[in-house]
Amino acid sequence: MLSNLLPLGTRDEFGRRAATKQQLISVIQAHFKQRGLAPIATPLLENQAVFDPYQMGNTQLYRLLDPEGQTLVLRPDMTLPIARFLSATKIPLPQKFSYVGDIFRVSRRLSGSYNQMTQAGVELIGYPSLKAELECLAIANQLSAELIDDAVEIELGDAQFVPQVVATLTADPAEQTAIKQALFNKQVPRYEALIAAYQDQALYPFLQQWPRLFGDPATIFKQLATASLPTIVDGAVARLKTVVRWMQTTMPEQAVSIDLSSQAPQKYYTGLTFRGYSQAGAGYLFSGGRYDQLLANFQANSEPAVGMGLDLDLLTELALKQAVPTPRQLIYFQPAQWSQAEQLLLKYQQASLSLADNVAAAKQEAAQMGATLIDLTEGDLDE
Repeated sequence: MLSNLLPLGTRDEFGRRAATKQQLISVIQAHFKQRGLAPIATPLLENQAVFDPYQMGNTQLYRLLDPEGQTLVLRPDMTLPIARFLSATKIPLPQKFSYVGDIFRVSRRLSGSYNQMTQAGVELIGYPSLKAELECLAIANQLSAELIDDAVEIELGDAQFVPQVVATLTADPAEQTAIKQALFNKQVPRYEALIAAYQDQALYPFLQQWPRLFGDPATIFKQLATASLPTIVDGAVARLKTVVRWMQTTMPEQAVSIDLSSQAPQKYYTGLTFRGYSQAGAGYLFSGGRYDQLLANFQANSEPAVGMGLDLDLLTELALKQAVPTPRQLIYFQPAQWSQAEQLLLKYQQASLSLADNVAAAKQEAAQMGATLIDLTEGDLDE
C-alpha cells in the first residue's frame, strides 16, 4: 500500500503532504504508462469559449483579459481542453491519453473546498465499444487497491436516464428542469408536489420510488423490472446490467452500487457514468463516464469518448490519514561533521538536518517539529 511508502525526510505537514502527493502522482503515472496511455498536457490558460457551451454547472471561473481583449480562464476542467486540442491538431483516432494537472474553480467562501485542485485522469477517444468504460473501471479498481487501504465502492449511473424519463412526462422545459433539480437535490417534498400532476400515469408508482432508487444492483434491477418505464431507457438499463455482471465476474471483490436518481458528474456526459468513494473520506475519489458528443463543439464530426478523473487532493488526504507515523529525528552537527550527518540521513527513515547556529536553537526546532534531536557535537550517534 502507498501508506507504507511515504517519502523520507519530510520536516513538516506541508512538506509531508506535498511529498505524499508527488508519490501518488508517480504511482498513478506508472500505472497509466503500463496500460499504454500516452501522456498529454494542455495550457493552463484557455479561451472562455471552450467552456461556455457546458456552463460548468454552478462553477465560477477565474477570468482575465489578454492584450487583444479576449476573455481567458484558468482551466476549470481537463476534458474540454483535451477535446479542443484534439480537434485543433487533427491527431488520428482512436487514442488513449492520460494527464495530471491543476484545475481552478472559485469555491464558495467557508465551504472548506480548495480553489486549486490537482487531477489525474484518462481520456479514451474514438472508442464506441463498452470496452472503453470497462477499461476505466479496471483502472479505477486497480489504482484504488494500490493507493489506499480502505475499500472503495463504485457507483454506476446513466447520464440520460433521468432526462429521458422526465421528457416522457412533459414537453415543458421549465417543468422538466424543476423535476430534475428536485430529484437531484433530494428535495423530496418539492419533488412529490411536482409529480402529483402525473398521478394518472402508469409511471407514477415508479416516480414515487425514484428519489430512493439507489443501492444494491439486484434490488434496483428488481424494482426496474416491475416499473412501467419508457422503452427509450431500455438500452441504459441493459448496459448497466452488462457492466454489473462484468464487474462481478472480473473483480468480484469490488463493491458496486447503482444510483439512477442523481445528476451526472458533468453536463457533457451522454451514457454510462461512474463514481468511486471511500467510507474514510468525504467526496468522490474518482468519477467519469461516456461523452460521445463532446468533440462536436470543436469540429464538424463528433467522436465517441470515455473519460475518468481522479481527485489527487482527496487521495492525498486519505493516504496521510492511513499512514503509520514514523519517529522523526533532527540532526544537529558542525560543518566538519557533514559526512556523519549524511550517513544518519540514510539510516533513519524520517531524519532531516538541523541548520541551526547552536544547539539551543536546534532543540527549539526539534520541539517544534515533534522530533528527537540527535546532537553529533556530543557524540550522540546511538539515539
